[in-house]
Amino acid sequence: MKIVEIVPRARSKLYGTLVAKEAAIRKSGRGTYVRVGRKSQRAARWKHKKFKGTLALTRGDSDAVTAKVRATTPEDERKLLSSFLGFVDRHAGDQVTTITIHYR
Repeated sequence: MKIVEIVPRARSKLYGTLVAKEAAIRKSGRGTYVRVGRKSQRAARWKHKKFKGTLALTRGDSDAVTAKVRATTPEDERKLLSSFLGFVDRHAGDQVTTITIHYR
């Protein structure tokens, strides 16, 4: 499992931007992430269409976003992490201050 901590810039709603962008992409019939589980304002779970594993997104008190990357194999975990970091960079890169990855 890898834990990704993303600190947004001041006055930016990073969690809301990521969830809204994923929903807009999925609504147009494209995209690689699918939201699973119940909807919540502070948490979301995404699955990838190609890689086996899940991303558990949570919004912290200071609008920091924490993503837990879990997969069955280390290779799928690496690919899922790379895919998520690319998604964040493409769609919300201008709102990010720092990204920290914790290996567990």
